[in-house]
Amino acid sequence: MRTTFWACVVVCLASGLSGLGCGGDDDGATPRESAGSAGGEGPGAASCSGLDTSALVSELSPAEVEQACKGYRSCSAEQMTVDLMCRMQGVLGAAYGDDAGTNDAELRAKCSELVEGCMADPSKAEQLIEQVLAEVEAEPCGQPTQCTATIAEIDACAADLRAYSRNVLPECSALTMDFYEQTDRGAYLLEGACGKLSIGCFPLLTTPSDD
Repeated sequence: MRTTFWACVVVCLASGLSGLGCGGDDDGATPRESAGSAGGEGPGAASCSGLDTSALVSELSPAEVEQACKGYRSCSAEQMTVDLMCRMQGVLGAAYGDDAGTNDAELRAKCSELVEGCMADPSKAEQLIEQVLAEVEAEPCGQPTQCTATIAEIDACAADLRAYSRNVLPECSALTMDFYEQTDRGAYLLEGACGKLSIGCFPLLTTPSDD
């Protein structure tokens, strides 16, 4: 498959993974930057953006927008593991790859075959991860428009996206044809923190799609 396809998969799934620590201390911190080390968006945790969580997105400088965008990407990238990449290849390859399954049993068998093959040579998965994340990192950051949210509100949405993406891919043993036919799988996200954001806020959390 084309690497850009996997880059899109990484953006859609990896960018939502639950955050661990990312970033680090900066001796040249500006007043907006968080005092703690960057990490997940739990209570008392510093933002992946590295910015003060009370900062208004509408008041960020271009450099701060770039920092926030890159920070969220960095947190997401750290969560892209070999296990997740192999499961991606299994779940997606079972339906869209060569000799795709046509029923639940075939999907599960093909998924298991692909995951086992991937895990048997993790170096290939690691190379693919590095390649697609490099493509994602090279994408320009979008500019938020008419976004009145605070960094804390962006963080809350980012955390919801990561929690969702952590669980969206089923194990091969639970794979069914219905999984690929669901079109409203993430609709509930709009009922939470992400639903409180205007569309103009999302360039901080997403990567521009390939034309």
